[in-house]
Amino acid sequence: MAAAGIGGCAVPLPRDTSFFHSPGRWEQVRSIEYGKIPPEKLFGDLGPAYRVFPVTVAAFHNAEFGLTAGPDDDVRYTGDGGISWTRASGELHCRHGLEIADERVAWHCGNGGTRLSVDGGRTWKTVAPSACPNLSFLDAQTGWSASPFQLQATVDGGATWRTLASPVDAGNIAAIALRTEDDGYVLDVKGHLYRTSDGGKIWEARSLGLNAGERLVPSGNGPRAAMRFLDERNGIVVYDLLDRSVWFAVTGDGGRTWQRAEISVLRDQSYYFQIFLSRDGQWLTFTDDFNSGGNASLVFRYIPD
Repeated sequence: MAAAGIGGCAVPLPRDTSFFHSPGRWEQVRSIEYGKIPPEKLFGDLGPAYRVFPVTVAAFHNAEFGLTAGPDDDVRYTGDGGISWTRASGELHCRHGLEIADERVAWHCGNGGTRLSVDGGRTWKTVAPSACPNLSFLDAQTGWSASPFQLQATVDGGATWRTLASPVDAGNIAAIALRTEDDGYVLDVKGHLYRTSDGGKIWEARSLGLNAGERLVPSGNGPRAAMRFLDERNGIVVYDLLDRSVWFAVTGDGGRTWQRAEISVLRDQSYYFQIFLSRDGQWLTFTDDFNSGGNASLVFRYIPD
């Protein structure tokens, strides 16, 4: 590992265009209380134990398609924006991480292993265990996984995982983003950002620019930060801070500089939000883990300036 300097479904952009030239705003479009969804809107592999709908983490890829994951491999999908949900067959244990590459390819991880779907969440197959809860995948073959202390990569659909030399020296991994097979980013809880263009052999260190004393909430039973890069210049990060505030930051120069704004409607709402950001950076899902008593998600759409 070496470091130098501090500094899918992506929106198609010319190389000389900065999409994230300044922070826009997040518009809440949906609030979902999973325990209040009518039984007639729940479908699939529903034995008596699954009439209830506990959710650990949720992810919306766009306005219609989303996934949830919970205890006992309880994974469900929606194609109508969360009005109805269908449960897929499960065989593992509690789920803590989700990734949606497109409307067909999705991944989830947790106790007991990692699973892959290539039909929009209808069926899943178990692959080799990976680090969790952070996942970032380009497709059904190529992606990264990370725990707070380990970074892994696969190019064979999860049949094997290669451990990458983590660039994080003093802080836990908070979020990861794989943009191409060779280009990726790692963010730690101190706001240090690391970029590689050679598959993790060499890392360039940059900074999110947190204020003194600010720290991201570490990833525990789910991701507490999310990061996407649309191209080599345009990126967005959403993160919880330990002071119970939620922020997002945008860059138009590849992460060398960032502009940020608070999502003020979320201040003090929950210390346990799990965060998912769609691959195009346009849809944001906050989930109040059922373990904290919330069992609900808020879905936002990004409105650029």
